[in-house]
Amino acid sequence: MPTRDRGPGAGEVPGLALHRTDIGGAAVVRPTGRLDLTTYRELRDGLLKCAVDEPTAVVVRLGDGFECATPAFLAVFATVRLRVAEWPGVPVMLVGESPSHRRALAANGMRAVPRFTSLAAALAAVGRPPDRTCDETVLPDSPASGLLARRFVREACTRLRVTHFVHDAVTVATELVENAVRHGRSTPVLRLELRDGRLTVTVRDDNPDPPREPKPEPRHPRGWGLTLVSALSRTWGCYPWPRGGKVVWAVLGD
Repeated sequence: MPTRDRGPGAGEVPGLALHRTDIGGAAVVRPTGRLDLTTYRELRDGLLKCAVDEPTAVVVRLGDGFECATPAFLAVFATVRLRVAEWPGVPVMLVGESPSHRRALAANGMRAVPRFTSLAAALAAVGRPPDRTCDETVLPDSPASGLLARRFVREACTRLRVTHFVHDAVTVATELVENAVRHGRSTPVLRLELRDGRLTVTVRDDNPDPPREPKPEPRHPRGWGLTLVSALSRTWGCYPWPRGGKVVWAVLGD
């Protein structure tokens, strides 16, 4: 299987580093250093950034060079798994490469995260990714982006044969795009993805700041921002984009 080593610089923080190697489409991450209160967030966010790249899986190898201040901090892996379950839908797996790491994972509620005793076993368990159908467009940094987003979503939903999502998808995409233009000050990238009967709307921009809730305008049908997105979506979220900026996403469907 082809591999690509990204070296120890990917995700370094004081006291902790994430070493990533791509193997057969999976992101294999080996943390080294100490997981404690000061490094918990950096480990979590580093793994989330790996998932945003949409590999076939994120496989975390726990072995020599990695220690945990208290077993409770191992819950970070369950948190990451829950965060990426809806979008981008990437499975998270754990490999305990030493008896002590395997005992720690078994004793601390890691049943929700698949666990393996070797990297080969974890990679063998990576299933075929679900079929995905995507459509994407780059929009201008201008007030016209909202109109263009609505047109794109209607046409894309027709091509994807998910016309029952059209109204909600148009509304969600418009809010996310207009928010990106208003606050992101960059050209937003709008993407629709159909997977397992659910439609995901994502908008990427160059501003790393999380989306802000605009003040509603009673005289206008839109302007309700994230409140409206939350009401129409099964779930939604925001992640840093590995190459800068952020991605705001919302999943439509049961």
